[in-house]
Amino acid sequence: MRVQEVIFETLHALPFICGPIENNTYAIFDEESKDCVVIDPSFHFDQVLTHLDELGYRPREIWLTHAHYDHIVGTAYPESRNLKIQAHLHPFDEILFNEALQTMQRQIPFITDCPKPLMDLSDGMMLHVGKYSFETLFTPGHAPGHCCFYCEQASWLFSGDLVFYHSYGRTDLTGGNEQTLFKSIREKVLTLPPETLIFPGHEDYTKVQDEKVFY
Repeated sequence: MRVQEVIFETLHALPFICGPIENNTYAIFDEESKDCVVIDPSFHFDQVLTHLDELGYRPREIWLTHAHYDHIVGTAYPESRNLKIQAHLHPFDEILFNEALQTMQRQIPFITDCPKPLMDLSDGMMLHVGKYSFETLFTPGHAPGHCCFYCEQASWLFSGDLVFYHSYGRTDLTGGNEQTLFKSIREKVLTLPPETLIFPGHEDYTKVQDEKVFY
């Protein structure tokens, strides 16, 4: 995988490849305001936090594209460090979050609980990193409450497990639906400007123009 920091003006997207299935955890920060958020904290998120601290950043929010175990396991690490970082999730994924938490408690000794995210994400909801705005796009199909985060200013889309390079997320897990997933891709991703850079939850970056050929 080719991984490198992507920069637009003062907005930085810094990826971290985490865990056995190479999840992409993203830190987004504005160099001017020193504002920082994280998307989908995965395995070894304590190391990500250490690296961000060395860079002078402390995330203020976590944005969850969906609640599958490998995309939320890192939400427990700030609590273990006594860091209060609020996570945000779509309410349709609350059941998945509770199931994932039970798995985490069985497999990771120090996790006895995990801060419950705000179930507040909705289609069109605007989020912010410094002066930059990100639109929440409700994109079910891989998971019932799956969302993507789109920054029009930078032409960036954080797609979670909805779409990858010439591929797409599984639909055989709880709440998955193939027809719904393809509808989300066609209506919410392929309608974006062709130069939009797609940051997926796994694997390499792609662009909308490259995925239009595939779909």
